[in-house]
Formats: sequence, C-alpha cells, structure tokens
Amino acid sequence: MDDRKTAVGYVRQSLGRPDKSSGSVRAQLTACRAEAIARGYRYEGAYVDEAVSAYRADSVRPEFERMLADVRNGRADVVVVNYLSRLTRQDADAARSLAAGLHGLGVTVVSVAEGAYGPGATEDLVRHLEAAHQESVNRARHVSDTKRVLREAGSWVGGVPPFGYAVTEARRDGLTIRQLIVVPEEAEVIRDVVRRILAHKDEEVSGGERHPGSLSGICAELNAAGVRTKTARLSDKWRAGGSTAVEGRRGPSLWEVSTLKRILRDPRLIGHVVEPVYGPQSADGARARRSVVGYRSLVDPQTRMPVMSHEPVLDIDDWERLQSWLDTRGPGTGGPRSASLLSGLGVLHCVCGATMVSNGTVGATASYRCSRPKGATGGHHGGNSIKRAHLEEYVARRVLSEVARADGGQPGAVELLVSAGTRFGSAADLLSKSRAYGAGGWPSAPLTEKRDFLRCFVDRIEVAKALARGNKWEPYDAGCRTTLTWAGSLSRG
Repeated sequence: MDDRKTAVGYVRQSLGRPDKSSGSVRAQLTACRAEAIARGYRYEGAYVDEAVSAYRADSVRPEFERMLADVRNGRADVVVVNYLSRLTRQDADAARSLAAGLHGLGVTVVSVAEGAYGPGATEDLVRHLEAAHQESVNRARHVSDTKRVLREAGSWVGGVPPFGYAVTEARRDGLTIRQLIVVPEEAEVIRDVVRRILAHKDEEVSGGERHPGSLSGICAELNAAGVRTKTARLSDKWRAGGSTAVEGRRGPSLWEVSTLKRILRDPRLIGHVVEPVYGPQSADGARARRSVVGYRSLVDPQTRMPVMSHEPVLDIDDWERLQSWLDTRGPGTGGPRSASLLSGLGVLHCVCGATMVSNGTVGATASYRCSRPKGATGGHHGGNSIKRAHLEEYVARRVLSEVARADGGQPGAVELLVSAGTRFGSAADLLSKSRAYGAGGWPSAPLTEKRDFLRCFVDRIEVAKALARGNKWEPYDAGCRTTLTWAGSLSRG
C-alpha cells in the first residue's frame, strides 16, 4: 500500500505571447514535478491556466477552480506551485480566504521557491500571499507612472505602432523616448483610402451594386491587391525569427471592415497623443480581459488643445470630414449608398428590436427584412419582411398627411411641424417643401432630399410581423404592421 501523500501542481502564466510560446509554463511544470518527487509525494500531474491574471478579482481561471474542487473532494493532499504568486495576487481578504480554505481541508501548500506551508502555518502563508498582492500593486503603479511620464514627454508607450507608423528610439533628458515616424507606403494607403471615401461618400448606387467608397469594398480591393495589414507583416517577422506555426492558429490577417474602421478612427493619424478606450469586460474560456475599442486624444489641461507628438498622416480637415462620415456607418445608420429610402434613415427597426435592412434587389422583389441572425431566440419566429414599395409609400403618405393637417391648423399636427422645423431650419420652409411634394413632386425628388425630409419628422419606424401568411407582393396597407414614432412625441400606428 502506498502511504505517500498525493500532490498536484498548479501552473499559471499571466500573459499570452504573440508567438504562442509556453516556455514559462513548461518551466513551471518541470519545477513542480521535480519538487513533489523530491519531497516523496505521489505526483498526479498539474492544472494549467494560460494567459490569465491572478490579480484581477473578475479573472476566469477554470483550471484553478477545477483544482480547488478536486482538493475539496479529497483527491490531493498537497498543492505544489513554483511561486506562491501563481495561486493568487489578490488582496488580504482573498488571500486569507484561500489559505484558510486549503488548510481547513488539511492541504499543504508547497512553493518551489518559498518552502512548504502546512495547516499550522496559515498566517505565514497569508503574509506571503499578501506580499504577492502588494508586489502587483506596486508594479502596476510603477508601470502606470512610467507610462504617464513617458507619454507627457511625447513618447510612444503602446505595443505595435498603428498602421502608417513605425517606432524609433532616442535618448532625451535621461529618458528613452520612442517616437512614431511615418512609414511612407503605409501612409499612402491610408491617404488613398480617405481620398476615395471623401470623393464618393455622397454618391448613390442601384441596389445590388457595390458602392465605390464603401469600407467593405475598399477592404476587398486591398486584399485583392495584396496590401499587407500590420498584423500580417508582424506574422512574417515572427516566422522569419524562427517561430513555427501552431495548429489551429489563423493565417496572416486580412483587411476587414472593423480593422479599417479602427485605423481610420485613430487620432494618431493627425499627430495626437492618445490614451486607450476600453470596452466592457469579456470572458473567453480561461481568459478574461477588457479589450481596447478605440483611442481618445489627450488634451493639455491649460490650453485645452490636443497634445501633439508626431508627424500627422492626414490633414485635419480631411480627418474631421472622415469622422463625420464614419459616424453614419453601422447597423441601421447607413448613409445614401443604395436605392432604398428607409434603410438610409437609421430609424427602421423590426418589432424584435433588430434593424430592418434592404434585401439588395430592385423592382417588384425589393423588400426590407429583419436583420436578426438565424437561430436567435425571442421576438418572433422565423423571418420578418415587408415589400419596400409598400412601406415607403405608407411612410411618405403618413408624413405628408400630418403636414397637411398642420397646414389646416389641426392640434397635434401643428406641434409636430414645429418640432420638425427645428431640425430642418424653419417650419415655414418645411411646410413649403411639403406642399411641393404633395402636389406631385415626391416621386421625382432626389433620394437624399427625401431622406432629409423624412428624418425631420420620424424618430423610429417599427414593423411588426405579418399576422398571417400571404403574398407580400400584393397591394395592402402597410399601416396595419407599422408604428411611427414622431419627432418629440409618442408612438402612433
């Protein structure tokens, strides 16, 4: 009978490496196994969490939790780690709870570097775990202070430089300043993209055609032309340095709409010093993190002007025009880029809350459909669509009818006209335009002009699912399924 105590190891590496290296993990695994065997334990293997922090209270550590569950079930008497900080870097309360919990189960904690802590040494274990927490606090403060000093000195403190730039280093006032410098060929790609967007942003195209200034079209052409993203170039560099491919790893990055939009939104293109903007906490298996979703310019507290640190790639006027255009991109916020009237307003929604989009066709088969992904639950069963001509005719008729009622002094309609007039410039000008539309000018009016007119009156258009099956191409009153929310008012069918 084997009377030896059963030991398990716990291994953790905080940060994933760009080349997927797990050298630190392998070193910890080797050290834990050797320590357990040297102490005469029966070693049953290790639990491994990669690319996860033990400092953040909201970090997800599935292998750590599995190890604790197995210890509670009596499957191990000893937990071996390379350093105690691998267990936790959280505050004193968390450290005491962990130490007391393990020791309460009769479990001994063994650190390869710091020794063994049996059930009678709870306070010693807590002190060492508290020291690990304080080390993390000090390190985070030091890193933050150092970045602040370097940023104020005009240094680049990020990782990979943004597309259009590379990094050079220089010594200044005892500091190593990393300066962004323009990469001419990358900068020209950005300028060409911006020129194209600004040249075509107000053009209209027929349904089914690709807009010459669309982000998706530009990405497709960049990929077809073999223009490399920054990530793809770094992938080449890692491979040249001897890195090997990892099974299941994605190939070199291609241009995607999200990639291009993030680049075009970056204030560093106009020479500004920036700070990251983080999105909400997300969890992905063993990893819990806050992703950078963008950047904002740092402003001098005295002059209230953006802090400049490097040569800009774009002219400030082009940049501002570009940002105004990008503000109109996204689900339900499309500008005048197709022949569909209502999808360009940014107010057309399905009753389930999803955006209604054009199906991309023209003529008798043109429709608006719910954009909710297939398989989504809640809202309604199956799809939801409505003939484009039916809905557009109904919305235009309702708006022109309300203006006609306002022209006749009808209560409610007058208030709507006044509210809409504040968006148009004046209620009198809006009334004059509406009279011209009502007299037969609506069908021949430019698409962008129609959208500007409707946008003054309508804040939301919501389409319910049809109550019964039928031929959606046959004439019917779209009002039985449509609810309009007027400018500054409540919804009305």
